[in-house]
Amino acid sequence: MSVDFRANDPATNREVVLTVPSAESVDNPNLLRRFYREARAAGGLQHPNIIAIYDLGVDRGNPYIASELLVGENLGQIMEREKNAGARSTQSAATMLDYIAQAGRGLGYAHQRGIVHRDVRPGSIFVTSDGTVKLTHFVNARLPDASSPVSDGIMASKIDYTYMSPEQVRGDRLDKSSDIWALGCTLYEILTYTAPFLDENVTATMFAIMSEDPAPISELRPDLPVELDAVVRRALRKVRTERYKNMEQMLADLEPVVRQIQASV
Repeated sequence: MSVDFRANDPATNREVVLTVPSAESVDNPNLLRRFYREARAAGGLQHPNIIAIYDLGVDRGNPYIASELLVGENLGQIMEREKNAGARSTQSAATMLDYIAQAGRGLGYAHQRGIVHRDVRPGSIFVTSDGTVKLTHFVNARLPDASSPVSDGIMASKIDYTYMSPEQVRGDRLDKSSDIWALGCTLYEILTYTAPFLDENVTATMFAIMSEDPAPISELRPDLPVELDAVVRRALRKVRTERYKNMEQMLADLEPVVRQIQASV
């Protein structure tokens, strides 16, 4: 739907990412509305763990979004590199869990303002060169304004089914508990290099999401505290009301484990 450019903002003399709609999007009202989805969702959020949207406008008939230029790589890329290098270690786990905690703080902030991300996964968690996590890819976010076209159940871009919650598989309305589920899946995957519900095909994966439990992290990573199992189990409850009620509850259980691991390395 769009094309990104590295650009300079002459008013502030800072580098930004300038996003403009593709030719197809400009001529399609529905695609153009979806182009603005990310800016409308993330633009009102000012948090160190959420990508900053600086400007949204139209110049000589051309819509644009100016956002923070991020230098680094996403969590999926980091995980894949460490997996290929055989770099799994307790130190690495402590670092990855810190990234998850930062992402959780950004999500909690968004949830408090009525925004549900709906696409939490390693690819939407960006880690800058200084180790700061930035939540990105708000294109599928649900806004608090029920009258907004971006608040309906239709996704603007394809969702990775690996991180779908049971209610998402059923096609139910999503809320913050679905983001908690997806962050639990991401936490599991970055520690084990295995998605908790990935099966041989989409149908089998969705069946696993609905009816199976993943192997405990402690079985796959005996070097890590067993307390992680309890965090993942609660985040991945099939019934959404049995999960953490909010991201703050999840972080209250996760952050002491992160500190415990950090103290042991």
